[in-house]
Amino acid sequence: MAVITLLTDFGDKDYYVGLFKGDLYASSPSAKIVDISHSIPPYDIVTAAFFLKNVYAHFPKGTIHIARVFEQGLGKQKILAAKYQNYYFIAPDNGLLTMVFEDKPDLIVEVDMKQVKFNTLEEYYCRVVKEITFNNNIGSIGMATSKYVEKKSMIPVLQEDKIVGNVIHVDNFGNAITNIHLGDLERFKPDKQMRINYRKHDYIDRIVQNYGDVPQTYSLARFNSLGYLELCINCGHAADLLGLSKGDGIQILFE
Repeated sequence: MAVITLLTDFGDKDYYVGLFKGDLYASSPSAKIVDISHSIPPYDIVTAAFFLKNVYAHFPKGTIHIARVFEQGLGKQKILAAKYQNYYFIAPDNGLLTMVFEDKPDLIVEVDMKQVKFNTLEEYYCRVVKEITFNNNIGSIGMATSKYVEKKSMIPVLQEDKIVGNVIHVDNFGNAITNIHLGDLERFKPDKQMRINYRKHDYIDRIVQNYGDVPQTYSLARFNSLGYLELCINCGHAADLLGLSKGDGIQILFE
């Protein structure tokens, strides 16, 4: 039984997700479809890549991950299928997948949209899913390619006495998640005093493990389960109360 995940910017107010799921089940009736999220902000491939990068490996090997974010319509954009670390990925050619992969995939294919003519994008996605499901193969649905849109995800800058990063996501609780990872701190001496500046004169001077390590309504910094630094307020909405938005600069200073 194939496991298929869906990640889209379709939202939950329209019929788009239901239509696509119906087509997938019609083409692969035994598939197990899992929703990652349909609440990606419209056209936001950075958030989509952040989600997919951090969840894909939690699924069984062979899972098919479909990311339909920032599509430009039938005939306006290539569709790519890739095999990476024994997972399959299908997405528009807009740079999303290149922000997910740490290195070159085993194979990346441009889906042939000329030899077989369909009326909808859904039919092309379903064709790729069927080929993977029944033949464990993506090579027959197009030509291997090295020509595709490449994007670099936001990575922090490590300097002599500081790390410069950004807020890359604000979650449902208002926690401001940054692109600074626990591993980025390894080059700095552990005995140095650390200060996390989130605005010019506003900072947090220590990192705790849990929200409850500070009183309610107090601000805190912690590394979440994925290892990313997040700025939070215990039982509060940090993004609103600290004035943080996606893209805002964050600095960790070592003194």
